[in-house]
Amino acid sequence: MKGSKLPPAAGATERSIQEALRRCMQQAPLPFAITRGAKHTLVYANSAFCRLAGVVGSEVLGAPVANVFPARERPALTAILDRAFRDGVEVLDERVDASEEIATGLQASVWPVIADDGLPEALGIEIREWGPPDGELNLQRQIAEQMLLGALRERGLAEDAEAARRRAAFLAEAGRVLAESVDQSSTLVALTKLALPSLGAWCIVDILEEGNAINRLGIYHPDPEKQELARELQANWTPERDDLFGLPAMLRDTRTLAITDDIEATLAATAHSPANLHILRQLGIGSLLTVPLMARKRLLGAITFVGAQRDLTHSAEDVQLAEDVAARGALALDNAQVYDLALVLQRSAETANRAKTAFLGAMSHELRTPLNAIGGYIDILDMGLRGPVTDRQRADFARVKTNQQHLALLITEILNFARVGSGRMSYAVSDLKACDALQHAIDLVEPLFGQNGLGFDGVTGDLSVVARADPERVTQILVNLLSNAIKFTPAGGRIDADCAATADTAFLRISDTGVGIPTEKHGTVFEPFIQLKEGLADRESGVGLGLAISRDLAQAMGGDLSVESADGKGARFTLSLPRASGQDEG
Repeated sequence: MKGSKLPPAAGATERSIQEALRRCMQQAPLPFAITRGAKHTLVYANSAFCRLAGVVGSEVLGAPVANVFPARERPALTAILDRAFRDGVEVLDERVDASEEIATGLQASVWPVIADDGLPEALGIEIREWGPPDGELNLQRQIAEQMLLGALRERGLAEDAEAARRRAAFLAEAGRVLAESVDQSSTLVALTKLALPSLGAWCIVDILEEGNAINRLGIYHPDPEKQELARELQANWTPERDDLFGLPAMLRDTRTLAITDDIEATLAATAHSPANLHILRQLGIGSLLTVPLMARKRLLGAITFVGAQRDLTHSAEDVQLAEDVAARGALALDNAQVYDLALVLQRSAETANRAKTAFLGAMSHELRTPLNAIGGYIDILDMGLRGPVTDRQRADFARVKTNQQHLALLITEILNFARVGSGRMSYAVSDLKACDALQHAIDLVEPLFGQNGLGFDGVTGDLSVVARADPERVTQILVNLLSNAIKFTPAGGRIDADCAATADTAFLRISDTGVGIPTEKHGTVFEPFIQLKEGLADRESGVGLGLAISRDLAQAMGGDLSVESADGKGARFTLSLPRASGQDEG
């Protein structure tokens, strides 16, 4: 089947058949040859044909077959070949000599090979000395004719299969090249260089920028000497909207454009200067094939493949391969542009975040000074240093003092967040026993268990687990977790604390039987300024930074902070930390 790959065994058999046919045809007594295309380019000639023409086969392959015969026979032979190729008909035993009166001369039989599109693509030719019909010779010729046509068809199938294999290999390699980089310039340069051997002598790449501005990204030629000319041309050759090929042509019509005729007129209209036209001629232009770079129905640019051969007709396979290359290039370019945009947005977000963190830090420092002054003056008034104080005034002073301390606590929380976010927080990492760290944090808040009617039975778990962390930061995290557990657990509930470990990780866990956290909010509770209750009337004390700071501290020490919970079913927060070396798994 056309374009399919043969299995290894079938491929070996096919090659053996091809070799047998080649040897048979080479030694056949009748002169046979094969030509390709409308110019009847000689691609094969057996030994008998070379002897008849008086040539060596390797010297004439690639030239029109009529050129190997005397000048007086060329017009007649060319006319016979033209008719067979043009009309797709067999020509049998036709005299090559123009005059019927000459008793000697040549006669030709021609068989066209028809391609899948119904048009001739090659000719099988038998040329021999003219003479009266010979039955034995005719039988031999018929057998040779069938062998020749069979060989041509098999060769065509093999060439189609090989061409399909090369296209698949090329596109696979193009995919590999595209996956290596997200930089649009280097990706397209690599891709177009890869395409040069298959699609033309050199190529031009244009990119559409903001405001529909056309940027000639590059001109690439495989010949190093001509690449210098290409660089010179690129520096002085700016695309214009009315250019006949390249991206300007794609802006008018995004369909693939092939230009094979009137190349000189096309260049003269597009070069924009005599110097550019001179360089274009030096680089060599025989044909132009421009394909659009399209992604998500958006025109991103164009690649123009430039062939050096004049009067070249691009096959459907060439066009398809060029379009496949362009499709992959457009996808890579689109991905690169999205990546570049993401980087810009990321840098903008990081800059804004740094500005926000710096602002919070500066404002928190500025706010603490007047708050401390407020607290000091309240103490002075409460002590009666400014005159007698009534019991009702003392109650008011207490309320002011309580709110001043609460506000100072919130500002301290913001300051901690700013310090962690800016990377200015210092860590004194050392070995610490996990359960001892839990007990130390519990000692700081344990009176609140009784005040809120909560049960607690002490720290449980593996008492031998040793973690690597900063003890002060661990205490800060655990106190925050315990405070949240107390805050969100109604009276009559329980709080538990335990520690455990794997081979390389220590776990410190705080559990409660409180209101719990809905599953969809497990990720958001660790984001800054997030609280479970978003209404102003329902917001708990704090600004929603405790868990965000705790997780950042844990991650800065090589650990993490996670939650397991369900709405109305309590929560368990787990602080994971690197385990100290030299311990067995508990």
